[in-house]
Amino acid sequence: MTGLPQTLLRVPSKNDLVQIQKQLIDGRQKLIEAIMETVNLEDATFDSVYAPVLRYDDNSLNEMNMNMTLNFASPDAEVQSEAETAKKQWSEHYTWAQGQEKYIQLTMAASEHTDSLDPESKRRLDKRVEYLKRLGHGSLDAKTRKAYLDTRKEINNLCQEMNRNIRLYDGGNLSFTDDELEGLEQEDVEKYEKHNSGKRLVPLNRTEFTKIITSASNFKTRKTFHDAWTSRLPENVPLFRKLILLRDENARRIGFKSDADLCLAGRMAKSTEWAEELLQDLAIRLREPGREVFRASEVIKARLMKEESESVDVNAGTAVQNWELGYLKRIEAKEHKVDHQAISTYLPFKQTTAAILRNITKYLQLRLEPVAKEDLVGCVWSDCVDVWAVWDEGEENKGQFVGYFYSDLLDRPNKYKHNQTVELQGSFLREDGSRQYPAAILMCSFSPAVVDGCKLLKHANIITMYHELGHALHVLLARTRWGDSHGYRVCLEFGEGIGTCMENYAWLQDELQSISCHYVYTGDSYKQAWMERHPDQDLPPRELPADLISGMIHRRARNRITYCLNQIADASFDMAVHDPKSHRDLEALDETRLYQDLEAQSTFTPADRLSYPQAAFSHLVSGYNSGYYAYVCSNVFGEEIFQSNFAADPTSTVAWNRFRRQLLEHGGSRDQTQVLEEFLGRPPTTASLLKSLGIE
Repeated sequence: MTGLPQTLLRVPSKNDLVQIQKQLIDGRQKLIEAIMETVNLEDATFDSVYAPVLRYDDNSLNEMNMNMTLNFASPDAEVQSEAETAKKQWSEHYTWAQGQEKYIQLTMAASEHTDSLDPESKRRLDKRVEYLKRLGHGSLDAKTRKAYLDTRKEINNLCQEMNRNIRLYDGGNLSFTDDELEGLEQEDVEKYEKHNSGKRLVPLNRTEFTKIITSASNFKTRKTFHDAWTSRLPENVPLFRKLILLRDENARRIGFKSDADLCLAGRMAKSTEWAEELLQDLAIRLREPGREVFRASEVIKARLMKEESESVDVNAGTAVQNWELGYLKRIEAKEHKVDHQAISTYLPFKQTTAAILRNITKYLQLRLEPVAKEDLVGCVWSDCVDVWAVWDEGEENKGQFVGYFYSDLLDRPNKYKHNQTVELQGSFLREDGSRQYPAAILMCSFSPAVVDGCKLLKHANIITMYHELGHALHVLLARTRWGDSHGYRVCLEFGEGIGTCMENYAWLQDELQSISCHYVYTGDSYKQAWMERHPDQDLPPRELPADLISGMIHRRARNRITYCLNQIADASFDMAVHDPKSHRDLEALDETRLYQDLEAQSTFTPADRLSYPQAAFSHLVSGYNSGYYAYVCSNVFGEEIFQSNFAADPTSTVAWNRFRRQLLEHGGSRDQTQVLEEFLGRPPTTASLLKSLGIE
């Protein structure tokens, strides 16, 4: 590994994670205790009180981030459990630190002497003091503070328990005959194990849910699978109720009117009223266009009922049910010549992901250099992980090392079942002025279909990959003094806006064609298998044909209206349970029924009274409580960034350099509202989003 520009992190040995975390915690605790013993209030400064802890945290980032990575992605369930124990240790230490009144007083005193500080350091200290004041320090008595910290510890434990239930969920299998699975691809059906009864065992997971709900022509199959999936994780229902009550109680304990009021104080939203007004305004603007989109499903169902099709229950009412929507939308798409299956044949996993990375790095004038497999031994948690060294090719910094990019894209047992970017190494300046360079992991849970032995992605996977690349670029390209300001450590609204902006690239015809290649051209065995199945046909075009793309792109606005309405429903639920008018109102709230009603309003279908969607709403137990509105906000900000900077010339290196230097490079070192307004030349509005949806 001597030839590498920066030493790769090594994966700790099994049974070492807890000990490593304990050593980090012990060192941090001793440091804080030493500061409390040696620094007086009148001598408190950033350098004597806060900088030593920031620096210690920077130097601990690698171990902390590796632990988080293994918690998400280790194939070994015992390692994941160990990582979770280590995470719990850190949470307990953090609670201890929050209770050290002397250190808190020193930190607040240090904020009185900031004239000589650089802007980033001053911002870090100011943000910390604002946070401490929000928690009542300087105004609460010791008993109230202790009650707050004890309750927060209980909240953290509930979040961990719910997250563990979500991550380890195993719904077993549902059994169906081959006839009941009609409509699915034969290769998919044959993958399902056949029971002695002659029925196929279909795993109850998200991937199979999507296949069944969109493709199974038997309505009973779709309803059975839908009902089982939407009622999963019943054990999380009482945990969630206890969680929201404790959050509300704790926020009111320290002087806030709700958990949302507490959380939004550090975000771009000016107030809970501002966030709720945004949601309500967009819901009103999108409702009629959304209903117009829904009418197409009603027309198709009415036609199928008239035809006495087995795909609908002719003895039931004419109202479209939630479990029918996916199937009806697939028929609608097919009638408008949107063939996602055919598109998928042009998206072979290996070649497509490589092409996306090639394009984005070209636009940014970066170069990816693969790290040899022999250099990865002991440095990756799975053989599925690929790593590249990233180098700058632009005129300003040509030949400079940027960081490492890790790719871990395929689903496997015990892996986190969602898609995300993980910071493996944060970037910061060491005391000697040298820089630790960042490492970003693109971590997804794709389950590609396999046709003729070749793994094929869906267009939805392409959207996800561009979105997560936005976050990965934030990690790779930010250049800050402190690790605490690095990368995606920004307000939720801003960070998600970067990812949402990037999604637009998955809808550009030229971009899609440039990353595509029919799988028959990626391997002789694939070509041979295809020819045996199509003996009288010419080989398909190498590149994704324009006529396959155009219908899909044309329908994007319609689908996005539906998507935005669904996100508004989720965000409205988040705000409702975290911003009640009173604690008594929250106690009286039936949060399950509320969520069912919000989903019904957004989908225009009857409420599904068998479901409890909050049980699997992982964002609300992963630090995004009172923050899901940020995903709605991100559509506003993301569209503003794209339309103002990229729409005229999506491949312009000038535009991409501006994106890098003016948005990504700052990380969280500057006020993001100011950064965005400087980039746009004005405050953001909803106009660009509404225009992209065809709403003037």
